[in-house]
Amino acid sequence: MRDTAILLATYNGEQYLRQQLDSLFGQTSQEFRLVVHDDGSTDSTVDIINEYRDKYPDRIEILYGDSCGGPKENFLWMLGKTEADYYMFCDQDDVWFPEKVKRSVEALEEAEGMIHYEGDEVQPVCVFTDMVVADDNLNNLSDSFIRYIGRLPSNTAYTQILIDNPAAGCTMCFNRQLRDLVVQLEPELDMKNIPMHDALVLEIAAIMGKVVAIDEPLAYYRQTGHNTMGAVTETESDKASRNIQDLKQGSIFEKKKAFVNESRVFAGEIAKAEWLPKDKKNVLLRYSKIGEKGKFKRMSFYSKNNFTRAHHNLWFRLWV
Repeated sequence: MRDTAILLATYNGEQYLRQQLDSLFGQTSQEFRLVVHDDGSTDSTVDIINEYRDKYPDRIEILYGDSCGGPKENFLWMLGKTEADYYMFCDQDDVWFPEKVKRSVEALEEAEGMIHYEGDEVQPVCVFTDMVVADDNLNNLSDSFIRYIGRLPSNTAYTQILIDNPAAGCTMCFNRQLRDLVVQLEPELDMKNIPMHDALVLEIAAIMGKVVAIDEPLAYYRQTGHNTMGAVTETESDKASRNIQDLKQGSIFEKKKAFVNESRVFAGEIAKAEWLPKDKKNVLLRYSKIGEKGKFKRMSFYSKNNFTRAHHNLWFRLWV
């Protein structure tokens, strides 16, 4: 039996936390333990956690420590403090479908069995799923979170993830081999240059092992308007209005360049890992400095190394 740890990072989550916890303890597979760290809540979040720990004393572990300062830092801190075979990230305001743990673990086990082995060591693997985008009351806004944010589940090459990450952290299930690489690299990183914990985990998985997409929603992503984790979503009309306004102000291409520049900084941070394959490390380093090259050299580099997005490749190739 795999030791599966679900890492739940909380902060002022009293409004939805019970519903999320109930969805966890209503899973069809209960072969997991819940590890929780609160980041300094001032509402009743801690009381709710203690209430459920009293109800499930052998299933919930609370980590105590200082405030980490944000979800990215909180999740990565928890990852370094938790020993397990498999790991899952859990946001406080979502709701998981009953089969999410079972389906994710089965897909991870299958992927581990299919990929190449290095001696007796299994390669790093990360599985992720889609989600239903919902409002506060879990009314359906979209059947696919991934497509709602303009991504594709098939875009899992390490060069694609840098600019078009399709996976939210709360949909991920990954193995100890991947966790160890993340924990090993984290002290070397400037966290300001890492977009989120999910991007870091998925990028390392794509470089060093395998990424598997379950193209099916297995959770509700609750769009509250003040989400602190995951991607910000907007309707197509909102996006069109935003782009028109940016175009009128002359800032649209500057914003797009800033978006890509962030991914270049991210690539440079990942390239700090000494254990990266030389060919991929070289691509990351070149991408981190590609802005210094002329437009045609940039375009050739993007094409050769599969820097592609689900949408908007034209502006990406021409302007950045």
